[in-house]
Amino acid sequence: MDVTTSTVVIEGAKLDPTESSTYEFSDYTQRVIVATMILVISLLGIFGNTLVILAVLLSKKVRTATNAFVVNLSVADFLTCLVIPWNAVALLGREGLPVGVWVCSIIAVVQNATIGCSIFSLVAIALNRLLLITRPATTYHKVYTPKKIVIWLVLVWLVSLFITLLPSFINISGFMFNKKYHSCGSSHSQAGSRTYNIIVAGIIYPILLVIIIVCYALIWRHLKRHYRRMTTVHQEARQLTPSNIPTTTTVTIPLAHMTSDDRIQSPATPSSVPAINSQVTRRQNDITKNMFYVVCAFMLCITPYAVVVMCGDSPARPYLFVLFIFNSCVNPVIYATKHRDFKTIFGCILRRNLAAVPEPSEFLKFLQRNMCCGTTEHRAVNINRT
Repeated sequence: MDVTTSTVVIEGAKLDPTESSTYEFSDYTQRVIVATMILVISLLGIFGNTLVILAVLLSKKVRTATNAFVVNLSVADFLTCLVIPWNAVALLGREGLPVGVWVCSIIAVVQNATIGCSIFSLVAIALNRLLLITRPATTYHKVYTPKKIVIWLVLVWLVSLFITLLPSFINISGFMFNKKYHSCGSSHSQAGSRTYNIIVAGIIYPILLVIIIVCYALIWRHLKRHYRRMTTVHQEARQLTPSNIPTTTTVTIPLAHMTSDDRIQSPATPSSVPAINSQVTRRQNDITKNMFYVVCAFMLCITPYAVVVMCGDSPARPYLFVLFIFNSCVNPVIYATKHRDFKTIFGCILRRNLAAVPEPSEFLKFLQRNMCCGTTEHRAVNINRT
């Protein structure tokens, strides 16, 4: 009996029931929805990451070793959000790609490289925080000198570009207009393309994820042990009597030899130790919450897309790609808005009160000297300061 091969249409997806099944994201309504979400993420990401970059340009207070990687992350996310609207353009084109194929190829290369740089920046931030919190300051400053930080940043970009361009160099995959998903991305027609996707999503990404999780787990364990030591100090201090307490003694509580901003100093009196312990507890809770947000956002945004890339074609892939790039929009919130210095600078920028920016940079001073920023009142303040 002859069996006629038919094509089944499920919610805009054309599925071939044979072993060589294919999928096409052809439902135009769904494509409009995905394109709209991409454009919203692009706008929010450009705005948020621009604030982070401007904050570092305008204030010396946030120019630290850790923030160098945060800014690198923001630059990568900014570039990602800058190019992803072209995917929306490709999705909205009814007759195929409305621009040249070469444009789509360039956009795909930039998009993959910047997303890769974002992931490697997250790893670099995790390693930086691990050394900052768990190692002596001398060790930290030896590893993170200005020259070495530049080398770190260059390596992050070079590794991302290498992983992105390697398939094209060895001719196992390429970047072009993907007709299946109506987007700019890697080719699905070349034989080695699926192998490359499995290596990236099934091997490289899990390794990077494990590194991040291990770093933050070690930080959490270190802070937990430190909290126990602080509890012991609190209990011993309560047993002291006022007669045997030197009034000039100062207790320094080194949180794993962190920077001066992270050290807590207070007179060693029974009444003050609970306050010190409370400060440490609040700091520990804040750091733990931030680490939890970072790891969860990273996993929730990227892992589903990595899984679907390994599994092959899926109607869920366009929507999971939206979740994937949403990480570029969330990162400024996680790494910047919870930081009190960034919050202050953001407020100054949004209120156009640049005269109130703490520790203004030479760039900001140049702007202020040329009278190009702020209101007349703020300009008067700048003149008085000088």
